[in-house]
Amino acid sequence: MPSKREAMVEKANSLVGCGYIYGATGWICTQKRLEQQAKQYPSYADAIERYGPKWIGKPCYDCAQLTREVAKQAGVSLPSGATSQWRAAGIWKEKDVIDTLPDEAGIFLFTMRDGRMTHTGVSVGGGEEVDARGHAYGVVRRKIRDTSYTHWARLAIDYDAPAGDENPPAEEETRPTLRRGASGETVRHVQQMLIDRGYSLDPYGADGKFGKTTQEAVKRFQADHALGADGVVGPATWAALDATQAGGDIEEEEPEEMVRLCLTGAAMNALVRAMRDAQAVGGRMRLELDEADYRELMRQIEDEA
Repeated sequence: MPSKREAMVEKANSLVGCGYIYGATGWICTQKRLEQQAKQYPSYADAIERYGPKWIGKPCYDCAQLTREVAKQAGVSLPSGATSQWRAAGIWKEKDVIDTLPDEAGIFLFTMRDGRMTHTGVSVGGGEEVDARGHAYGVVRRKIRDTSYTHWARLAIDYDAPAGDENPPAEEETRPTLRRGASGETVRHVQQMLIDRGYSLDPYGADGKFGKTTQEAVKRFQADHALGADGVVGPATWAALDATQAGGDIEEEEPEEMVRLCLTGAAMNALVRAMRDAQAVGGRMRLELDEADYRELMRQIEDEA
C-alpha cells in the first residue's frame, strides 16, 4: 500500500488536465453546469462563458476543491475555500512563508493577498506543484518558482504511514460561544468569515464588536444553513462557517501568456470588416462572420496557438 504522501502525489498528478470552473467539486462539466455556475457566481460569469465550453466532458475543480481531493487521500478533510483551509483548526502541524518551503511532496501552498488566501495548490516533489490554475488553464503541473505562492502548510499527519491508516486525533481547539455584546479578535474573525461568505456587515464591517448588525448577519447565515437562527455563534455555527465556501475568496486567475497570431487571407479581411461593423448588445460587441470565413479563421488560430 502506498504511503499517505505517495497517495496524495498520485492523486494530484492524475488530475492534471482536468478543467477549472469556479465552485466545481470534481463533477463532469456540461453546458447546464456552466450556466448554473455562471448564475451562482456572477463575478466569474464572463470567464466561465469564455473558457467553460472547452472543459465540457471533463472533471472540473476550483483550486480549493482540488486540494480537498488530494488531502482526502491522506485521510484529512479540508474545508472549502483557500482562506478557510488556511485557518482550519487541528489540521496543520506547521505553517510558514514560501521562502522556507521544504523540498518535499504533500505540502500545501497558498497565495495571500490583503490578509486572505486567494489560491492554493500542493507540492508534488522536485520543486513542482499541481493546482487548478484558472478558467483559461485548468489543472496544471508547474515549477513552484514560476508561481505566486506566499505561504505553505504541512499536515499534522505521519506522511510515511500507509494511506489507509487512521490519523491521530486532531488537537481540539476551544472556540468560545459568541453572542451580542462580545468583542475582540475572535469576534472580528467571525465577522470576516461572514463577510467572505456574502453576509454584509455594513456600515461597521469587521470591527470586533458583536452588535445588532453582526447578530442579524449570523441569523441570516444560520437560516440559510438550516440552523436554529438565534444569532449565537456556537459549535454548530462554527462548524458551518468552517465547512462553507468563502464566496469572497478570489481564485487566482493568473495573467494569460501572450500569444501572437499571424492571420492571413480573405478570412482575416472578413474579421476586420466584422469588427468595423460590430454592434453593441447588452454591454458586449457582437461580430457577424460568414460560416466559411469563421471556419477558416478558427483553422488558422488553432494552427498558430
